[in-house]
Amino acid sequence: MTDLHPRTICMFSNLYPPVYSGSSTQCSQLARELSRRGHKVIVITTHLDRQTAPYEKNDGVHVYRLPAFHLPKMRVSLNFPWLNSTFVPGNASRVKAIFDLHKPDVIHLHNHMFDLAFSAVRAAQQFNRPLVITIHTLIKHPRPLYNWILYPLDRWFLKRTVIEKADLILCPDSTIEGYVSDAFGYVDKLLLPYGITQTPEPSEYKLELIRKKFGLGNSPIILSLGHLHEIRNRKELIEILPALLTRYPDLKLLIVGDVGTDSATLLAKRLGVSDSVIFTGSVPHSDVPSYLGIADLEAHWFHESNPQNKTLGIAALEAMGAGKVVIGTADEDVYGKGVLKNNENVILVRLTNLDKLASRISDLLDDNQKRAAIGARARNAITDHFSWDSVCRQTLSAYECVIEKKMKGHK
Repeated sequence: MTDLHPRTICMFSNLYPPVYSGSSTQCSQLARELSRRGHKVIVITTHLDRQTAPYEKNDGVHVYRLPAFHLPKMRVSLNFPWLNSTFVPGNASRVKAIFDLHKPDVIHLHNHMFDLAFSAVRAAQQFNRPLVITIHTLIKHPRPLYNWILYPLDRWFLKRTVIEKADLILCPDSTIEGYVSDAFGYVDKLLLPYGITQTPEPSEYKLELIRKKFGLGNSPIILSLGHLHEIRNRKELIEILPALLTRYPDLKLLIVGDVGTDSATLLAKRLGVSDSVIFTGSVPHSDVPSYLGIADLEAHWFHESNPQNKTLGIAALEAMGAGKVVIGTADEDVYGKGVLKNNENVILVRLTNLDKLASRISDLLDDNQKRAAIGARARNAITDHFSWDSVCRQTLSAYECVIEKKMKGHK
């Protein structure tokens, strides 16, 4: 598929492979898919992994990595392992040289709270180019004290220096859409879902390697994808393990993602289930299909203390795309009416009744046919609503809209 009017698109993102996060994966996949459709895509990111080159052309995408500082983990940022800063002498000149060389038609910033946001805003103003921002993460901390810092930073400083400079805000789900309205007031925004790549099933050899690595044998496996921090601390999953283990003594909870808090480890130890909880740490995104391949189901939710978070997230959507049953706490309409259908293509639960949650998981583990049927419908839902053809078409339409407005002299 090639679009009629090829565009040159410059994406800014502090997070980009080999750094693994939901937004880095989404940015890289969107860049690749747009390039495949005949557009020229430039990515400006950070040079954190010295195994990578400052410049490379990968899958048709021009990737420029700017010198950056790798910042330490901090509680206020949930101990996120890839915090970085590009406030390095010469980076403004580097960005200008990239723009002089490629002359992009539109700028697309991923994440508004990292410092490349300021570089994107500066470039948009310097070169008179429209700026589109995808908000991947709402800014809210489970500890109210930190929100005294984060809220003014987000809703006053970033609103005025970044958000109000954008021509369009892209929201991947209704949770982010509501956050944008609450935090920033009236801004031009568009609900545009993530694209999900459905990968081929992994080989039996790869599945066996993971089973051997963690000593899983033929244990039933509950997989939970995503970084472990206090908003996603897997507390409820660990709390129901004693009940589940009475029925499935070999059951394993496999948590795949960087570990940014010790609360899950301490809880598992206190409940006497440490041998049944495996923390893999961060893994390459290319390995995720293999972890999904060994899983009986995927359980991925945000902590109920943060009720604004009623979305599944990219990792859970990828699990659905792999034909797995996903258990979460999302709003059924978070991606629009009729996309998620509780008990048909996803299992949506409340975390107020842990006995009921344990019972639901037991029923699913007992019924291979039910899991297969829900998984098949989950895969179809991803194909129907999150295909890259659809997402690229909507993204390009958004680009054309802001380019046209800029050409007419409108904000």
